[in-house]
Amino acid sequence: MKEERKGRWFMLLFALPFAGVGVGFLLFSVIPSLYEWQQMKSWPQAEARLLDAGLSTNRGDDSDTYQATARYTYRYQIQDYTSERVAIMGGSDNIGDFQQDLARQLELAHRTGRPIPVWVNPENPSDAVLNRELRWNMLGFKMIFVLVFGGVGIGLMVFTLKAKVGATNHPESASKPWLAQQEWASPEVSCNAKGSLWLVWGFALIWNLISLPATLAIPEEWAEGNKLILIVLMFPLAGIYLLFWAIKSTLSWRRFGQLRLALDPYPGSLGGQVGGTLDVPIAYNPQQRFPVNLQCVRSYVTGSGKSRSRHESLVWQSSGLAHSQPAATGGTRLAVRFDVPADLPASESASDDYRFWRMELNADLPGVDLHRQFEIPVFATKEKSRTALPLSTAHPQLNEEREANIEAVADIKQIPGGVRMHYPMLQGAANNLVGLVCGLFFAGAGVLMHLESDAPAIMVWIFTLVGGLITLICLKWLFTSLHVQLDHNGLISERYWLGMPIGRDQIPRAEIKKLYIDIAARGQSAKGYQEICKIFALTRDGKKILIAMNLKGRDTAQLALEA
Repeated sequence: MKEERKGRWFMLLFALPFAGVGVGFLLFSVIPSLYEWQQMKSWPQAEARLLDAGLSTNRGDDSDTYQATARYTYRYQIQDYTSERVAIMGGSDNIGDFQQDLARQLELAHRTGRPIPVWVNPENPSDAVLNRELRWNMLGFKMIFVLVFGGVGIGLMVFTLKAKVGATNHPESASKPWLAQQEWASPEVSCNAKGSLWLVWGFALIWNLISLPATLAIPEEWAEGNKLILIVLMFPLAGIYLLFWAIKSTLSWRRFGQLRLALDPYPGSLGGQVGGTLDVPIAYNPQQRFPVNLQCVRSYVTGSGKSRSRHESLVWQSSGLAHSQPAATGGTRLAVRFDVPADLPASESASDDYRFWRMELNADLPGVDLHRQFEIPVFATKEKSRTALPLSTAHPQLNEEREANIEAVADIKQIPGGVRMHYPMLQGAANNLVGLVCGLFFAGAGVLMHLESDAPAIMVWIFTLVGGLITLICLKWLFTSLHVQLDHNGLISERYWLGMPIGRDQIPRAEIKKLYIDIAARGQSAKGYQEICKIFALTRDGKKILIAMNLKGRDTAQLALEA
């Protein structure tokens, strides 16, 4: 408990400067500017004569900032005054061309001796201003600091203060370590959807606010012939995707809410079983499938300082389908159960390198799909489920699900003594198209830098080569097809790109040592952690020959291998 309090104080102190910057900009810059703008609308107008006018330039390492300056005299109620205030917001900046345009107008009036209007504070006539327009783009720029720094700081403080306190003072926590975590102090475990929703919205808003000034500058820069400004388009496009993701997560939350998994056994058991039941607020449909994954995951930190980042790697996974039945509440009750080996790591406390257990539930539904994750306690108790829950890995529709996954990527036909398989091109098109767009963008940016700027050659080469390499790889994956025939005579594997042959292997059956599964790609997706598998034939002389590809999940690949 003492260490937890220290951690909370550290997070509060860490968040305080961020909150201070945001609140400071709001209280001492944004609100005063809005207040003065409203007050100035009623200030009386007088006539001023310029004594001096110009543009002050402050040169920095990365960019220059500008400030329109002036010194002028004016008469108000038979008394003369002198002032140097030009606009509502003081200081220099490079947000738009406001400062340069205003300076040109003032310099022209000064050269010609033309009087200019000035607005005077009737309560304090020594206070006057030449330009009482509110600069909305400058106000928006300051609001970025308010929302980003203030949002991060205050958000961290609220999150820290509202975070659940571990039940470390539970009298049985020494012998039952799962009781040391408040969220595991009862058999019901909540999903992480609410926390994820706040995280997605926070990230989407911060990203879009940070990219807003650059986005607003695109039309003006393009009009001035700066074609490199197109590179900036990647930021608003990414922001639009993040907002789409946040809206989709919100719709999912509104439809399904906070789901709770009632564990049976409690806790999940190494050398025994992990499972439970939960109710989903959707009408019961016996044909609806609910894929479920149980995972043991290693979470670890690499790097230090600014390069510090957290990663996940899969230790163990089992996949199946949840069994469904009508719920007493009118929705659907799901039952989940997995057998778990005894030699896997138990749940550990969060640290720079720890293991945890996660259950993922998915369903393809009309409108918004279901995706929920539960972090659950799993320890070496060797307990079995107290109720007769059916195994998720033995669901009667599971083989149909896996066969559908195979049929989605391959056309398989039985032939005398064997099988013929055709894997058409454009498999995994969504991911490859995203990669293709990114590759073309980076390669195009490199070409633009070469043609339109004096960027260092190393940057031009990096963008062009990396983008070109990504583009070529994605084009290869998108348009590669595979024809395989495996029978009593042996194996024939033919690879094509856009219908043109690019490789052929033919070996007699006696030369095949074994068939095995290889993981081609793995990572998080909208439906949780996924593995994309290939199947190879290994010959006696060590040669690997591809015979299957784009298979979703090891279990699907295993079914294809057995076939």
